[in-house]
Amino acid sequence: MSEVARGWRWGRVVAEGLLIVLSILLAFGIEAWWGRLGERNAEVEALQGLRDDFVENLGRLASGKSSHFEIRDASVRLLAMTGPDAATAASDLTMDTLIMALIGGPKVFPVTATYDALIASGQIDLLESAALRRELAKWSAAIADLRWEEQEAFDQMDQRLLPFLWDYVPVVTLDLNVHPRYEGVDLNESRFPRRYRELLRLIRFENAVEERMNSSIRAIERATAAEDVAQSVLALVESELR
Repeated sequence: MSEVARGWRWGRVVAEGLLIVLSILLAFGIEAWWGRLGERNAEVEALQGLRDDFVENLGRLASGKSSHFEIRDASVRLLAMTGPDAATAASDLTMDTLIMALIGGPKVFPVTATYDALIASGQIDLLESAALRRELAKWSAAIADLRWEEQEAFDQMDQRLLPFLWDYVPVVTLDLNVHPRYEGVDLNESRFPRRYRELLRLIRFENAVEERMNSSIRAIERATAAEDVAQSVLALVESELR
């Protein structure tokens, strides 16, 4: 075999080898690119889910805060009426409304489906933004604090304030006057009188109202802190989606 033919043969072998190597590298590159594309698509889907969840959460927090403000404001009005010589000039309906506000037990139930799914599946690292992951961790803590405060407020109302009111305010009358929700049920106001003047003259009632007011203030503070985190999360999500 001539030197020319031998050189041509080895050149062909080298070319074929290089072609095989390049094909393998190209296949790996395409696979890596496809994997990154799949991860980005999964991240975008998660980000969109988080955006929807936190828009809803901001609405729920605003609604919960509004209810806590109603409790606080009703407490302030009632505290202005209490005293050993109290003689309320407010109408029975006004007093019914104020007392029913104290009996309310608002609770915020946030939407956590997307975040819970990311944690449960171990895919939280799909979110490339470390700042976003940190804010989501803060969100969990902020909601836990709010839920604890709201439960404490509810327990105070349910276990101390409400049983005390039993001796002075017919609850069926409150419900009928303030929350007429007995569709299909024939009920009349209680035959027992409202004893608001006696109630307002009790220091125990004044103390219970103040405790109720303070619990609502603490809940408002917790809800505001959760709102701040939710807004931060939403801003970071929007930034990642651009």
